[in-house]
Amino acid sequence: MTAFEGTPAPGYPAPAPSAPASTPEPSGRTAFTYDHALRVAPAWWRGVVAIVLLVVGFLILSVVLGGLGVVVDLATGTYTLEDLAAGSIVLTPWTMLANNLSLAALWPLAMLLQWWLFGVRPGWMSSVEGRFRWRWVGRLALVIVPVWAVYVGVSYLFSPTDAIVIDGTVIAMVLVVILTTPLQSAGEEYGARGLIQRSVGSWFARPMVAFVAGVIISGAIFASAHLAGDPWLIAYYFVFGASLSVAARGTGGLEAPVLIHVTNNVLLLVPTALMSQTDMVFQREAGTAGPFMLIPMTLCVAAALFSTWWAKRNGVTTTAPLPPARGARQPTPATVAPPAA
Repeated sequence: MTAFEGTPAPGYPAPAPSAPASTPEPSGRTAFTYDHALRVAPAWWRGVVAIVLLVVGFLILSVVLGGLGVVVDLATGTYTLEDLAAGSIVLTPWTMLANNLSLAALWPLAMLLQWWLFGVRPGWMSSVEGRFRWRWVGRLALVIVPVWAVYVGVSYLFSPTDAIVIDGTVIAMVLVVILTTPLQSAGEEYGARGLIQRSVGSWFARPMVAFVAGVIISGAIFASAHLAGDPWLIAYYFVFGASLSVAARGTGGLEAPVLIHVTNNVLLLVPTALMSQTDMVFQREAGTAGPFMLIPMTLCVAAALFSTWWAKRNGVTTTAPLPPARGARQPTPATVAPPAA
């Protein structure tokens, strides 16, 4: 649902034939940051309805897809109804697939809610240029992926590990992780940073107030959705989300947040799948974490700051006029929010 490099952004009006290509922007079109772009339709109720429908939609998808995963596991004899009633079940490739697909569905759901409620076409959720900028992702990945691989590798050197036993279940779990975890990570970013944060940002005229409020609310929802009971894990999920909010604002789109999220999840989950430890990733009760979580928190903040700096070095567009929206008019200089710093 996004445009590729070299193609016009969906929904962007073509210039009139008589206008020269170098026609300057009208004087009232102020540059906005990515997180503030839904200010194009600032009615408070739009953001409220968008967030509520996103959460409700995700819950429905989780119940439906999760239920299907359980049905398949019961039908294949992975566990019994007695095991299910006693709660003594484990994460299987089918339930992992159901979890990932329900989160991946946030991607199109967030885009459609933005289009319906704000009148902004789906492509404009990817970046301030109205498309997912693949070349920019490639340049950033040359740094982010190797650094994260070193971090994960060192982490496993100092952690207890199990022997790798390759069987059908392990192969299936690894395939589910590799094929669907990128979609799951992208879905979370389009939902949290793409729709929730920008919906909150649409309520405020001042850019920095909109950004801070969006970071706090989207970060709180993001952390709560992980159902962690350990204070260190709760802090980690909030810092992770807040860092990606900074990356989205600093780079003008969701490419950097999606890349960081995908890299983190895939590189952490593949080794756990190989060692049949995937269940441990979802153990988030009190006592499962500690001060060592400051290391990944620091890495997340560093990745966000580096992405912002790297975007500037590579000439990536980070601000733009408000996106075209159904029935919306560009604000005049007297009512538009001031340019972001």
